[in-house]
Amino acid sequence: METFVLDCSVAAKWVLNEIDCAPALDLLNKHNSGEVRLIAPELLLIELASLLVKRNRQKDISASQVHAAYSLVAESSITLFEIRPLLSGALDLSLRHHMSFWDCIYLALALEHDCPLLTADRRLFRAGRSRHSSIRLLQ
Repeated sequence: METFVLDCSVAAKWVLNEIDCAPALDLLNKHNSGEVRLIAPELLLIELASLLVKRNRQKDISASQVHAAYSLVAESSITLFEIRPLLSGALDLSLRHHMSFWDCIYLALALEHDCPLLTADRRLFRAGRSRHSSIRLLQ
């Protein structure tokens, strides 16, 4: 079974009304059916919660929708990893590749598990694809 690290941009497409959500939803269905394994650092939940609160402040979603969306991802069967063991490697990656430290936490997990990092974040993909081959744009 193929394993993928997913970042918050992918999980957000599961719960928010975002364009081009079909590939993310297809990935979730493949995970739920056992075709692929999805993993992420615990940072995923922190970033998702922050994004949901921001969308609530912008009046895009209600507080009850925030809680429902967060619960859907938090209670999913994605395997979450502690971030503390990833921090040193992420710091090195960030310094070496001139990439966001937060993005490098996901990348560090992908490298640790020798699997691709899937993102829907075009900025991350553009910044990272030439620096690291494991970063893939979900489309």
